[in-house]
Amino acid sequence: MEHAYIHLLHLLAGHSTWMLAVVFLAAFFEAIAVIGTFVPGSTAMFLAGAVTGTGSLSLAWVFVWAIVGAVAGDGASFWLGARYRERIVTLWPFRAHPGVLDAGQRFFLKHGAKSVVLARFIGPLRAIVPVVAGMMGMRPLRFLSINVLSALLWAPAHILPGVVFGASVLLAGAVSFRLVVIIAMLACIVWLSFRGAGFLVSHANAWSSAAGRHLGSWACRHPGPLGRIARRMLDPDTPDATHLLAMSLIVLVAGALFFGILDDVVSGDPLTTIDLSVYHFLQSIRTPWGDTLLAALATLGSGITLFALVVTVALWMVWERRWRTIVYWLAAVVFSQLLILGLQLAMRRAPPNELMSGHFVFPSNHVAATVIIYGFLAFLLARRIGKLGGVLVAGASIIVVIVVALAGVYFGRYWVSDAIGGAALASVWVALIALTAIWRHPRPPPPRRFMPLVVLAVVALSVGLQLGLAMPTPPDGAPQPPPVQFTQTQWKLSGWKRLPCFRSDMGGDRKEPLTLQWVSEPASIREQLRAQGWVEGTDVSAHSLLSLASPDVAAVSLPVLPKLNNGVPSSLVFMRPGNSREERYVLRFWPSGFAVDNGTSAAPLWVGAFAHERLTRPSWPLNILRIDHGASPFDAPTKSGAELGATVLAEVDCHGVPVSLLVSPRQ
Repeated sequence: MEHAYIHLLHLLAGHSTWMLAVVFLAAFFEAIAVIGTFVPGSTAMFLAGAVTGTGSLSLAWVFVWAIVGAVAGDGASFWLGARYRERIVTLWPFRAHPGVLDAGQRFFLKHGAKSVVLARFIGPLRAIVPVVAGMMGMRPLRFLSINVLSALLWAPAHILPGVVFGASVLLAGAVSFRLVVIIAMLACIVWLSFRGAGFLVSHANAWSSAAGRHLGSWACRHPGPLGRIARRMLDPDTPDATHLLAMSLIVLVAGALFFGILDDVVSGDPLTTIDLSVYHFLQSIRTPWGDTLLAALATLGSGITLFALVVTVALWMVWERRWRTIVYWLAAVVFSQLLILGLQLAMRRAPPNELMSGHFVFPSNHVAATVIIYGFLAFLLARRIGKLGGVLVAGASIIVVIVVALAGVYFGRYWVSDAIGGAALASVWVALIALTAIWRHPRPPPPRRFMPLVVLAVVALSVGLQLGLAMPTPPDGAPQPPPVQFTQTQWKLSGWKRLPCFRSDMGGDRKEPLTLQWVSEPASIREQLRAQGWVEGTDVSAHSLLSLASPDVAAVSLPVLPKLNNGVPSSLVFMRPGNSREERYVLRFWPSGFAVDNGTSAAPLWVGAFAHERLTRPSWPLNILRIDHGASPFDAPTKSGAELGATVLAEVDCHGVPVSLLVSPRQ
């Protein structure tokens, strides 16, 4: 996988001219009337930014061609509207889709010249408003100035997130390719959640209309009580009829999904094979940083955070005097947890993590509680903040649920099917609660534009307190075994052969040679290296990350990224300046799992690797440090033990790699 990723980057880097042409064409055609609806220009801008973030393209040129393409595309659409004016409604495709022009005209009349800027960020209107501006007689010079302004805002908004993502992938790849996978997964979750929420909202009216026609036909054929309920739902004088239909569809779809998964789990269908495959894949990409990150994100669904949201919503409903809503919601939470507990005891399905023996996990009560609380909260907010705000709230809620479920699967608390089953069952309860709330209170509630900020503050405060008081500890396997001990003589004669000659990053791939084996306590290594002019590597912090974009920075000011050796991060990292400001030497040490006894005491044995890094600036404003492969690690300033303040016990050959066996003077 890593080789394929590197090959892709090299392929893109080798065709930078074509990449810039794609940027121009994507920005141009996205702004052309009607055609732009089908051109994924925003996605192309994000991908171009991602390639730029890896150092394969110049950010300045990507900006230039994106802006030029966007200005030219909008200009062509404006000319089309000004040239044909009254005749344009008779031309294809406007003749077949007259509603498109009507929507553009309403938007232009409402916002005036500002609509040219606003429409640039609204998919359905992006390529229509310039045509309408031309039809409505907007002065060309005024349109051009606003068009340029909109392009100057649009290009960075779509390219810079890709640059950040690409740079993150590059930095993560320098540490471990597993981090690339984790970052890509999280980015896909965010993108798919918001795209999915937007897709559902944009098609909700069409789907509800189609469902309403079928339901109306059925109600006419069934005059009984169910038919009367259906006719009441379809009554145009009934507020929120669309929400009623949407919630009903969620009940049907989520219920079918739950029972389908239940049948697969009971019968042992291929779904259980998928469970194993996903779990083994996630275990293969586990890293200490991934564990820490997902353990922190899991606090979004922790008991403390969920309880804080329950209290917040309860107080909110008390303020609005919606007593039944409080009762329905709390009853649904309690009843769903009792039902899930009964199902777990009946199914008796064990989690993948063997340390959690005695727990039953189908369906997942943790995921169910998260879906119910965040889902009902999203429903309450969406009815009070409008369509666009509803999309954002729904997307954020979906992200939280997916991340919490992913963390549980990642740590082996439950299987994928357990998470999906719990989410499906909880979705049924949320939809039923929403149906009941709409039925009891059909009139739209008063707007509460500030409530999303209140909820966000509650979540941020809860998560911040949990992370500040005690960083969540990721569930792990058995405790680490004690180190294997050698005598100094055993280590010198043959024990060193049990240690690797090269750093192994992913799947056994060989990286830089491990040219040092050092017996010492960590404090002693730090003291001796400092005395020889080495300094501990700069930590990854907000200040050091900002230096990645500094126009004039020395290599030693940039963060030193830790690297993995067989999944273990480098515990000790040091650096010293090179021959110029653009160079530096880096030493990394990893615990070996061995200790050496010199007859009086035992000290841990460390393996170390040297790297000569050179600063490059292939893409302004990013500063990227790359290993100088032209510099031999065997000619490094670590060849002599005296350069490190250590005593060389022996020089050995490890499959062509000269390795120094070092001991501290006091060892």
